Amino acid sequence: MTPEWQRWLIRVRAYFWKEVNEIRRQPLLILSLIVGPLLVLILFGSTYVNSNPRVRTAVVLPEEGIPGLEEEQLRQVIGLNFDLRLITRNEAEAEALLAAGAIDLIQVLPDNIFQTMRGGVSPEIAFTANVINPLVEGWVQYLAYAQVNEINRALLVVTTARAQEEAAGIRVRVVDFEGKILEFEQGISEARKEAAEQDLKTFIDFLDELNRILPPQEVLAQHSDELAQLRPILTRVRISLRDVRRALLDETLTEGLLELTNTRNDLQLLSGTLEIFVNIAPDRLVSPVKLSYRNLRGSAYSAVVYYSPGVLALLVQHTAITLGALALVRERLMGAFEVFRVAPVSLHQLIIGKYLGYIVFIGLATLALIIAMLVIGVPLLGNWLQFAGLTLLLIIASLGVGFLISTLSGSDSQAIQLAMISLLLSIFFSGFFISVESFAPVALPVVYAIPMSHGLAGFQYLMLRGLPPSLGSWLGLSLISIITFGLVVIITRRQLLRA
Repeated sequence: MTPEWQRWLIRVRAYFWKEVNEIRRQPLLILSLIVGPLLVLILFGSTYVNSNPRVRTAVVLPEEGIPGLEEEQLRQVIGLNFDLRLITRNEAEAEALLAAGAIDLIQVLPDNIFQTMRGGVSPEIAFTANVINPLVEGWVQYLAYAQVNEINRALLVVTTARAQEEAAGIRVRVVDFEGKILEFEQGISEARKEAAEQDLKTFIDFLDELNRILPPQEVLAQHSDELAQLRPILTRVRISLRDVRRALLDETLTEGLLELTNTRNDLQLLSGTLEIFVNIAPDRLVSPVKLSYRNLRGSAYSAVVYYSPGVLALLVQHTAITLGALALVRERLMGAFEVFRVAPVSLHQLIIGKYLGYIVFIGLATLALIIAMLVIGVPLLGNWLQFAGLTLLLIIASLGVGFLISTLSGSDSQAIQLAMISLLLSIFFSGFFISVESFAPVALPVVYAIPMSHGLAGFQYLMLRGLPPSLGSWLGLSLISIITFGLVVIITRRQLLRA
């Protein structure tokens, strides 16, 4: 007498071979299962170049240009972020190209940048875009911010270099004026009084000019403590010299000898600090902090390699869901359920046999895809057994979704339509193109109900990082597999009873 467990396995095997033979008799189906996804992967890998949008840009310069910034330098700065197509001084020409769709963005640089800056007003670069993609618009705004920072830095280098040139001449006058302060301390005759007052006025005007041309206080402060004191010392000297001039006019200079001594000491400090300021390279003064970047892996993967695990997960899931979606609905419409109802088998044996039959063929198709990925250079750094286990679990979970669609569909066309909806949900909500963290919490149930969401995360960890998948990937696929299997059994049992 054959044991019960052997009879159970024999019945499962019967349905398994039924599904295998049914698929084997459809060579075009086998070809589309293996060759179709393989061609999709090869096409993706050979044609994908870059995900960053190319923003075609025209730049409108003022008639006199920008002093200190050559056109080639502007090309380099703007070309870092944008696809620079045109530099012109005719704004109407650029606007016509923008309206015609020949370019995507106009940048209008302002007139009299340095005069505007000296007037205490921030010059404005006007960006005008003609884009309809919200992602591209966000990208343009980010790149515009980065470019303005670069232009600000370039302008600050120019103004700092000019300030250093003027400060070098003023420093000579500071050294000379220390001697005049010594003369003031010794007393000033009536004949020298008018000339001394004029010398003070002239020197104060020089210091006012120096205060105006110096870089912003934050630029000086970020370089060193010595330069951070440059403007406070300068302010102190200017105030002291104004007091000296006022005392000279009021004929009370002899009563302020201590003030003269303090002024002379401040002039010495100012001279030393100006020497430090003049001898620093302008770009080092403007940008004292340098960028140091290192990737533990040497560099990030190419876009083709990075997206390949997602492509693999998507193709495996879609193949399994499509096959599963057509499995039960076809047999129900053909009247096979009446046969299953009187057959000496349980519903569990029927469903498990179907799972096993489809797993074999989807597994072969997946193996072909993996080999193709290895050929194009996609690594598999993690454990092969874990990778095989996760792939098998992804196939089972995806088949469960497909079988569930099949039980809920009234026709082949409805099953295919629901399978396509699952494909769209997977593309948008699985983390393939848009990070899962970008969605509101209300969308997370949809995200976690998609097998690909867990398969994608696990494949990336295994293939690209060499790490085991997170516990969430295993649990997510396991829960989907168990829940869908249970639902398929319950719904199919009711359909069999009605058959």
